[in-house]
Amino acid sequence: MNLFREILDWSEAWAPLLPLTILLYYRNKTHYLKPVRIFLWTAFALNLFLDILWKFGKDLGVSSGDFFSNNNFIYNLSSVMRLLLFAWFFIALRQQFMHRIKLILPFSFLIFVLINFIFFQDFFPQGNNFFSSRLLTTESAILLFYCMQYFIYLIIEEKNIRLVHQPGFWVVTGLSIYVASCFFIFLFWEYLSVKMRQFALGIWDIHNIAFIIFCTLIAIQFLLEHKKPSTR
Repeated sequence: MNLFREILDWSEAWAPLLPLTILLYYRNKTHYLKPVRIFLWTAFALNLFLDILWKFGKDLGVSSGDFFSNNNFIYNLSSVMRLLLFAWFFIALRQQFMHRIKLILPFSFLIFVLINFIFFQDFFPQGNNFFSSRLLTTESAILLFYCMQYFIYLIIEEKNIRLVHQPGFWVVTGLSIYVASCFFIFLFWEYLSVKMRQFALGIWDIHNIAFIIFCTLIAIQFLLEHKKPSTR
């Protein structure tokens, strides 16, 4: 049980290695997957750093009050990075559906981020403060919109290509599972962390499992793209 707990606790760091291993083996260079490739490398680096601080911060000499004693700023940074990279991904798919909205949303999100962290919250929380539930919930809602418009487009457009072979299908499916599973976790995280600490820690396992599924489906996308050289 302890081994399973350790594996799950470190999942944010090792899960990106599933698609990255396939990426390194097959040297995927599909144009529209470039943002996904950047996301995987960035997520791996940030999450590994986050988990090392969490697990070994005290052993590394990080004490209460130090800048790195609170690693929640990495979640804030990851949230901004994830939204921008996957907005780029959906735009790169070149689906002529809600095109202007897809272009406007990343800029609107950045304005929201600036206003929120200049006037209302700290991007680098200190002490016992948590990551910004407001930020991660907003990011999840926007990404869920991107996913929904992707599937609506596939329904509207009549194509002879099977659904599972549509460009980006497995990436979007994984992203949909991740943001839909985590939306309410992010929304209520600050409240639950204060009022129901153990319950909050328990439901974070849902986040970790959803992230593993997300990375696994990205790996499937890379495998399929390797079999479709004409899409590169």
